[in-house]
Amino acid sequence: MALDHMVLAGGGSGGHVFPALAVVVEMQKRGWNVSWLGREMGMERSIVEDAGLTFMGLEAKAVVGRNLVQRARALTSLAGSAAKARVLIRRLDTRVVLGTGGYVSAPGVMGAALARCPIVLLEPNAVPGAANRWLSRWARTAAVADREGVADLRCEIVETGVPVRSEFFDIEVQPERGDKTTLLVLGGSQGARRLNELLPVALESQSTKSRLKVVHQVGETLVAEARAAYEARRLDDVDVEIVPFIQDMHRALANADLVISRAGAITLAEICAIGRAALLLPLDLAGSHQVANARRLVDLGGAEMMLSKELDADSLSDTLETLLSNRQGLVRMGETNHRLAKPEAASRVADLLEQAAGAR
Repeated sequence: MALDHMVLAGGGSGGHVFPALAVVVEMQKRGWNVSWLGREMGMERSIVEDAGLTFMGLEAKAVVGRNLVQRARALTSLAGSAAKARVLIRRLDTRVVLGTGGYVSAPGVMGAALARCPIVLLEPNAVPGAANRWLSRWARTAAVADREGVADLRCEIVETGVPVRSEFFDIEVQPERGDKTTLLVLGGSQGARRLNELLPVALESQSTKSRLKVVHQVGETLVAEARAAYEARRLDDVDVEIVPFIQDMHRALANADLVISRAGAITLAEICAIGRAALLLPLDLAGSHQVANARRLVDLGGAEMMLSKELDADSLSDTLETLLSNRQGLVRMGETNHRLAKPEAASRVADLLEQAAGAR
């Protein structure tokens, strides 16, 4: 007997891919067959194919932040790609489509609407993104991290938490409770040049630097630049490991005492799943959701936050001095964050997908 089929639509960033992959695992356990609609040349293709899923590429272009001509071209592209998605969705006898957010999801979700296929949206951010706000008029349900603050979605809203891969809950590795305090620094897969420049300066004046281990993800293209920044400071007594990209993020988090990071919804969910203290440096540009994402952890006591306008070497140094000199305080912050974790999130989203498919 043929398996029921679902399609995921989205990509463009890890935040639009990895939560959906956690849902994929849950749906496969329940006997579903899964395919993925993404951008033909998008970063999601290799990740999806490595996960053993069928990937179907479409043309997708951003609309937000573009000029009039670029918007017109993007909308023309969307119309053509949505028509192609409609054909693919019908050919697969798809019972439900999950849109993961971002402009890359738009053709697949629009194709599902044209095919009259039930749609569920996944919105992990505290403030919904533009794509999901627009697409929600055709969706049955939106699975959100937290109902508080969610607005402008024109469909049913169900709080599920952010789906996180099971390895973040299953890992048993714990921080080494010896003399060293481990600081994990995450600038995203592309790195964060300003953080790479400021952190070595901030570390130089730390009173605990001789007992400090730093694992710094600096970005694929910034390794030499970051290494030079560290070598220019008096940090011979700090154990520094510079890496372009961290593949086993669950292990890196499990071995950390404090995490310095941006405040993407997925990263925060992973920090909470492992249960680690955090110093958050959210992108606070117009349209960014990261400040709102970070504020919940900060308000509950699991994290400190520094906005871009506050961030310089001196302020970063002072904040780190306070945090790193109180290891028990870091433990308590981690425990606070761990209580926010929702290991059942993927299962809850899967429930919504099956409910939507059953109501077809």
